Amino acid sequence: MITRPIRPFRLVALALATGLVPASAFGQAPPAVDRSEIEEKRRQREELEKRKAEMQVQESAEQREARERVEKRDSNVKEALKRAQAGVAAANARQNQKGMQLFEAAWQLDPSTVDYPFNTGAFAEALNNVELEFRAMAAVQILAKRAVKDLPDTNPRKADMQVKLDKANARLDFLRAKLPTGTLQIRSEPATCELRVDGTFVGIGSGEIETMTGQRKVEASCVGYTDHELFVSVRQGDPTPAVIRPKQITYFGKLIVRVTPTDGVTTYLDDEPVEKRLADKATKEGSISGKGTREEPYELAARKWVIRFHKEGHDRWHRRIEIVRDQPIMVEARLESLSETVEGPATAPTPAAKPTGDSGKPTGDSGKPTGDSGKPTGDSGKPAGLSAKPAPK
Repeated sequence: MITRPIRPFRLVALALATGLVPASAFGQAPPAVDRSEIEEKRRQREELEKRKAEMQVQESAEQREARERVEKRDSNVKEALKRAQAGVAAANARQNQKGMQLFEAAWQLDPSTVDYPFNTGAFAEALNNVELEFRAMAAVQILAKRAVKDLPDTNPRKADMQVKLDKANARLDFLRAKLPTGTLQIRSEPATCELRVDGTFVGIGSGEIETMTGQRKVEASCVGYTDHELFVSVRQGDPTPAVIRPKQITYFGKLIVRVTPTDGVTTYLDDEPVEKRLADKATKEGSISGKGTREEPYELAARKWVIRFHKEGHDRWHRRIEIVRDQPIMVEARLESLSETVEGPATAPTPAAKPTGDSGKPTGDSGKPTGDSGKPTGDSGKPAGLSAKPAPK
């Protein structure tokens, strides 16, 4: 006899027949919707979005650059973990070459995690790749030595780091007999740069690494400077010193000028007429572009400047201003006629105008925006270890 499956509607009918589901349940009206609760949640969402937008506006360009670097590093850490997990799977499948490549990729993405070069070196040892093993164990030596020094004795990771350090030292002693090696001592100017040698993290600002002789690539990366690389020839014997100097990035801001009277006024920046500074493109050397209007503001290097306005027969007006990266600054000035000043005006003289920010609020002599109280504000405007054992050869 063939048994057919019971359809859903037949199950409901059977349940009704046996009294498991009351028939009245199908005729009940849905519960009333509390509109006030929905409106309150919508208002909270809108308020949250508004606060997020305000935070993005208040974020300075330097803060944005630093945040983007952190976000990129976090993304690399996540991707490195994926590669390492795939490397463990390759080790379990006895695919040594693939496992070594995956762990090396993870190491390049996240050079601060000691397990990645440690496992890369283990695969390289199994595959007799002495050069890669030497680079990996040199990286392990740096990371493990720093961890052993910094971790407290109560931290269980300290013992593991000591094991890895002992392993790295033993392998490096063995590999030195097969490879010509030397020591590279590097430092950066400024001392805030992250330093790498052939992709291996060495330190912040300065560091020392044992490496193979010959041309080695040194890389420096720090906020406010262009990423820079330098090739250094490492020799045997005495340590090879190297200094890497990334170029500082020149940032630019915008300047809007409003002067009364409007005719016959010469504008000076650092005692040089703007007409002599005008060029097709602003430069860090002092060239500027634009017309100084709201529609076409001057574009100039983000730094401190002295702005001065001159008109024959009128009082002198000058201020120190600070141009902020990617931000518009407005300077408003009223030049008083000297004849009116000498003869005495019929009405009280208008106080000399002070530079204002784009918000229209007056600034102090420094050119920085002030709050409603008249006090200057700041520039911000602020109101796990993986272990993979390679298969034997």
